[in-house]
Amino acid sequence: MISPQPPSSSTPAISGHELGFQRTERAAPISHPVRRVVIAKPMKLYAEALVVVCQKVFPGAEVHVYCRGMDVLAALREQPADLLVLGLAFQDIDGLDLLEPIAHEKLASRILVDSPRRDEFSMLVLRTARFDGFIDASSEGLEAMMMALRQVADGQGYISPTVRHNLVDRLEATALGQRLTRAEIRVLSVIGDGSDNDEGAQRLGLTPSTVQTHRRNVMRKLGVSTSAKLVREAVRLGVVRITPRGVFLRSGTQVKLSDAIIGPQSKDVNST
Repeated sequence: MISPQPPSSSTPAISGHELGFQRTERAAPISHPVRRVVIAKPMKLYAEALVVVCQKVFPGAEVHVYCRGMDVLAALREQPADLLVLGLAFQDIDGLDLLEPIAHEKLASRILVDSPRRDEFSMLVLRTARFDGFIDASSEGLEAMMMALRQVADGQGYISPTVRHNLVDRLEATALGQRLTRAEIRVLSVIGDGSDNDEGAQRLGLTPSTVQTHRRNVMRKLGVSTSAKLVREAVRLGVVRITPRGVFLRSGTQVKLSDAIIGPQSKDVNST
């Protein structure tokens, strides 16, 4: 498992349509056997559709579905997977926060991230995360998903053409990581849900005055003048997310993973 790298000339990450891939074509056999596939997607109907696709690509493999982030982490710790198809928009935890423990504990031999995310924060985190492929199957379709599954399982990797510039090529000067320091992103990930300086200081282990200083610098750099506008900008950038139930979720990637799993990382985490 490696951080995303530019595709080699022999294995370009392009869509199934660009390669002229047809469902009726016989695919080359996969050299790495895939016996256990885990699908971690928040939408059950979509996950069940992926089961059919995986069974076609990997005949005879066990395919398991989980729709909550912490459930898939527990399942992988009990029995690692040969291939993990991982979404990011779970109700209980940001999927970005699952990549670190899965890679560190070697819970999946290969990881294919399947997500439509394009926000600056997610792209910044994914540029340094450890996974083997990234696809937005909702926009690329069935043929591209089947190709991505095969290439990732075979150790070739796959990066969707729609995100290749953000994940592989150099980020533009306006990207989040160019505007804010790591410390400022860390503070924004905590106060971006509307928390005041005292609440942010308690969560981060800093003084309220330090959080206030970071808040002032972040607001200046992002060009916002009020706390309400700061929250909107944090959501737009992907640093803070709002679930369909109206719950704020903050990624633990820039704070501490243990806090994201154990500590209070949302306004109402028990309701998810």
